[in-house]
Amino acid sequence: MRDEITLETDLFEHRQVKPHFINPCCFGEDFASWLRDKLSPLTANGFLFAEPIQEDYGWGFWAAHQKGRFWVALSYVGDGPQEEPAQWVVSVNFSVGLNLTKLVFYKSHHQTFTALRDRIWQVLNSNTEIKII
Repeated sequence: MRDEITLETDLFEHRQVKPHFINPCCFGEDFASWLRDKLSPLTANGFLFAEPIQEDYGWGFWAAHQKGRFWVALSYVGDGPQEEPAQWVVSVNFSVGLNLTKLVFYKSHHQTFTALRDRIWQVLNSNTEIKII
């Protein structure tokens, strides 16, 4: 299961390449922290959110709920600093890891995935400085 949202916003850093970046397009560190914080009300429903980590395409963090794990990834669209408005892709992926039977037998992941995805959409849509493409 996977869903992705493409958006434009200049709320988050996309001009200065930081020394700790894996490559010149690893923007999104502040975006990942911001989104993770905005999702924190879901902890009341049993979600746990890990700290954001850098990937070669941007940043992401794990969201866990009971037996389900989900990867929330934030990717900057481009090869390096660009003029505004910056484009981003946010994706949510259900992760079975190395346990493929989890995909078949763990049925409630659909509801959990939907709850997480819908909350991400709600957070992004509620900010007037973010334009969903």
